[in-house]
Amino acid sequence: MNEAGTRQAGTLERAGAALQRAARLVAGLMFAGVFLVFLYKIVMRYAFHEALAWGEEVSVILFIWIIFWANAFIMRDREQISFDLFYHRLPPAGRRVTAILRLVLIGAIVAAALPGALDYIGFLWRERTPVLGLRLDLVYSCFGLFLVAVVARSLWAIGWLLGRDWREHV
Repeated sequence: MNEAGTRQAGTLERAGAALQRAARLVAGLMFAGVFLVFLYKIVMRYAFHEALAWGEEVSVILFIWIIFWANAFIMRDREQISFDLFYHRLPPAGRRVTAILRLVLIGAIVAAALPGALDYIGFLWRERTPVLGLRLDLVYSCFGLFLVAVVARSLWAIGWLLGRDWREHV
């Protein structure tokens, strides 16, 4: 690789690392929010004998966001639970083909489901949460982000596996 290509790859790696840190920060803030709401609910219930319905709703919404946010932007494929007894016994070329087929299959299924899922999320603007009255399309928009991220990550990984340095990714 020439000097310009090396510099560009380094810039992409730094940008990716910065985005990864930002995604982790957002997830950490959401976890902190769940923890603070939980503590506030405990204090209100046992110190002031007042139950807070909004606290349950906020906690559930934050948990939904944490799950889809983390799976979209933080978790790597290697960190996911998988059935890989046969995969690791294959030679590198076999693992490459298997990985490409898996990515094409998952990416295609999610891409096919994406229009309908986004349409349904858009439809949810009519519905609201029971306590705070938040629009459900906003509450579940994280699922749309997750689906788009799965397709993008599948395409990105296929690109790596079709490239010269594919052995680093199997």
